[in-house]
Amino acid sequence: MRRPFALAALICMVAWRPAEAAARWTFCVGAALGAKDVWITEVFPATQERERFEVELKGLLARQGAARVVAQCPQPIDDKTEAVNAQTAAEAYNRKLGSALHAVSAQDFPPRH
Repeated sequence: MRRPFALAALICMVAWRPAEAAARWTFCVGAALGAKDVWITEVFPATQERERFEVELKGLLARQGAARVVAQCPQPIDDKTEAVNAQTAAEAYNRKLGSALHAVSAQDFPPRH
């Protein structure tokens, strides 16, 4: 009798366990207004809202001396490969425009709180 009860309890525990959130991926781009400087981050797991990442990237670049920076981060997506492809496309696009590209190290961004 105990065995079926234990199995039923185990099934209920697994079924009621909240599903772990799948990692979502994004990257960010910062551009200095009136200049050719563009910063692009590595692709990273997005655990926060993208608007917060934009504010944090703008702050990081301002602390490094960049003025009048506009930062944008695409909406996080489930497929990391797709995010990497979008990042690569952003680099190619800005390179084609003649921008001076600067990589933002994964050690620097996103900040670890």
